[in-house]
Amino acid sequence: MASAGRRLALDWRLARGDEVLPSAVVADSRSLRSAPTAWVRGIDGGKLVKGVKLFVVCDKHGSLLDLELQPANTDDRTRVLPMLPRLSALGFQGNLLGDSGFKGAPFAAAALEHDIHVSISPGGTRDGRFLPNGIRWVVERLFAWLSRYRRLNIVYNRAADLFAGHVWIAMISIIARRLVAQIRAQQGF
Repeated sequence: MASAGRRLALDWRLARGDEVLPSAVVADSRSLRSAPTAWVRGIDGGKLVKGVKLFVVCDKHGSLLDLELQPANTDDRTRVLPMLPRLSALGFQGNLLGDSGFKGAPFAAAALEHDIHVSISPGGTRDGRFLPNGIRWVVERLFAWLSRYRRLNIVYNRAADLFAGHVWIAMISIIARRLVAQIRAQQGF
């Protein structure tokens, strides 16, 4: 499922006139509530959420390139580390943009081993509302797209790979609709 989702994401990049591989990716996490029957639960003390953390890496179009699922009390840097070799295996070499949760010399050094450079751009707030800096807003938009799928707002699955499959199905649906709309527009429908 993940390979089909990645393939569609790269096809969408080509359809938009971009290079196949992005020069920069954006990483972030989202804490999701989970049912007591879920495979794992943790407490995200900052957001007061008992459940699971979804770690994602996307390109500038908001297309999902990789994901990782862990308990909500997991540190962002430790869960993005397993994604670095997978991104490198895709052929990605460039900047990984993230918030202050990705700060730290050991994480930056681990990323450099895969020719990935970490760039931190902390978000800010205005009038109590969160405002992401720079291109980081695309990952927030990705989370908004995924939240339209009710199945992805609360984790009920007893296995992590089942929930990950649902995320990839949602992403495949989003990108496939984009591609169909673009083809219809080119054909004059």
